[in-house]
Amino acid sequence: MDAQPPARLHGAAYEDFVSGVFRRAVRLGSPSRPALRDAGLTDEEIDVATAELEARGFLRSGGTPGTWDVVPPREAVARYAAETEHRLRLARATAGELERAWRRAADGGVQRVVPGMDFLGGVDDIVGRIAAMHLATTERLWWAIDGSVASRRLLELAADDPGLLSVRPGVDRRLILDTGLLELPATVAVMEQAVRDGALVRTGNGVPVTAVVCDDDATLVDISRFDPEGVGSFEARMEAPVAAVASLIERTWLLAAPYGEMRDANRRKEEGGSAAPLDERDQTILTLLVSGASDQVIARRCDISVRTVERRVRYIMEHLGAATRFHAGAQAVRRGWV
Repeated sequence: MDAQPPARLHGAAYEDFVSGVFRRAVRLGSPSRPALRDAGLTDEEIDVATAELEARGFLRSGGTPGTWDVVPPREAVARYAAETEHRLRLARATAGELERAWRRAADGGVQRVVPGMDFLGGVDDIVGRIAAMHLATTERLWWAIDGSVASRRLLELAADDPGLLSVRPGVDRRLILDTGLLELPATVAVMEQAVRDGALVRTGNGVPVTAVVCDDDATLVDISRFDPEGVGSFEARMEAPVAAVASLIERTWLLAAPYGEMRDANRRKEEGGSAAPLDERDQTILTLLVSGASDQVIARRCDISVRTVERRVRYIMEHLGAATRFHAGAQAVRRGWV
C-alpha cells in the first residue's frame, strides 16, 4: 500500500507508514531523498519517516545531506524490541499509580486511603506493583508466593519476559514458593532463572498468603487467592506493617525447604519415585514413622540417638505442616512421600 500523508496518520496506521518507508530504504540499500521520491514518497513523508527511523535506530545520517545508511535490520530490530519491552515493563509497573490518580480525579480529588496505605485496584494493579518493587529495590526483596490469581499471572508473564522480575546486583532476594506451584511450567522457568540470577529460593507446603517486602520501605499483601479480583489487597509504606510482614515471611522461610530439593523430589514423583524432599536417612525415618514405630525403635533401626530422631521427626512434621505424628503420616501418604 502506498504511504499516506503522515499528518493524517495515528496509531497502527502511523506504524505501518514508518515500517513501509523502512522496507523501501532496505530495498534501496543506500537510501537518498531522490531515490525515496522515485519510490513514491513526498518530501514531507521523507522528513517525517527518516527522522522517526533515525530516532528508533534503524537509519543513520549519511555522509552527505539527503542520504542515509541502513543499520543492519537484525541488529536494529533486536535493540528496538528490547527498548520497547523495557518501556512496556515500566508501563505495567506504573499502571496502578495512574489508575489511582484517575480515580482520585474522578472522585473530585477525594483521598480514600489512609496515608501510607493503598488498597489495590485489582489483579492487574497487584501484578504491576510487585513488578515495580523488583525494579525499585536496592537492598531487600522478599516474596512469599501462595498460588494466588495475581502471582500465577505474574509468573506466566515473567516466564515470557525473564527481565520482568530482575533486580539489581547485591539485593537480598528471597523467594518462598508454595509446593503446589511446582506443577506449573512457568513457575519452574521463573525459579530456575531466579537461581541463576543469585536469588535464594525455598518451597513449602501451605504458604499462607502472597506477600512482598521491598527494602525497609514497603510491603504488599495479595489476597487474590481468597478473592479472585484481589479486593482487599494492599500496599503499605509504614514501618510497622513492613516489619510485621517481614517477620511472617522470615518465619515461613525457616519452615521451607531449599528449592532444589523440592524440584528434584517433584521430578522423582513424575518418574514414579518418592516425592519427598528428604535425604536417605530422613526417608527411612519417615517410613518407620508412618508404620507406627516409636522413636526408640527408629533410633535402633537407623543407628542414631533418640534425640536425633526427635529432631528429625520435628523437621519432617514441619515440612508436612503436621501437628501430630499421625497427621504427619497421613500427609506423607497423601503427597506420595511414602
